[in-house]
Amino acid sequence: MVAGAIGAPFAVAGPPVTAATTGAPASADEVCAAVRQAMEERRPLRIAGCGHWLDAGRPVRALRQLSVGSLSGIVDYVPGDLTLTALAGTTLGEIARATAAESQWLALDPHGSPLGSLGATVATASYGPLAHGLGVPRDIVLGLQVVTGAGAVVRGGGKVVKNVAGFDLTRLFTGSWGTLGVITEVTVRLRALPEVDESVGLPVHDGAEELQALLAALREAPMAPASLELLDGALAAR
Repeated sequence: MVAGAIGAPFAVAGPPVTAATTGAPASADEVCAAVRQAMEERRPLRIAGCGHWLDAGRPVRALRQLSVGSLSGIVDYVPGDLTLTALAGTTLGEIARATAAESQWLALDPHGSPLGSLGATVATASYGPLAHGLGVPRDIVLGLQVVTGAGAVVRGGGKVVKNVAGFDLTRLFTGSWGTLGVITEVTVRLRALPEVDESVGLPVHDGAEELQALLAALREAPMAPASLELLDGALAAR
């Protein structure tokens, strides 16, 4: 997934290009070195995670691509606190497997493959239909480690649910598409897995009036759905 661009000068939004990968950094220090080299050479960098969504969102003109997909692994997981810290290249599938063992989960559920990375999900602020009930990335991300465009490592937020801070760097970097820095580590808030998870399909045949009646019935029901999606006939049939 693409996470924008960073460098000196900053990359300019435009048509997608084929970017040569600049190494595979194994640490935040190596990311710093790559960014500093790009600054010295005046070469914009395209920041990528696992590289599964490079044609989406905001493609940039950058002949070099810095991938943080090799920065992978869970750094810290405290089930009792419902918090997890992982490197940016850690896949959503790996996090799901680790947290499921403790009957917990990361309630982002973005569109795409479980092979997508946590860093790119946060950088693009991606989420699925559960966000309205369980929170968007800016609600779920507790802390970040980021390499800035000057090649410095900064941290925002923390590793606990209740943080006290002045300027909220975590919310600033979340959804910035890599234009403010390269995310190298993320701390997230988890939720307990429900004991029962059911999906129900309800047909709507008569248009808006029937849909409004259905929504009114859902509002008055004793249980509220965690998410709701409206599908057209062709998609529902598939």
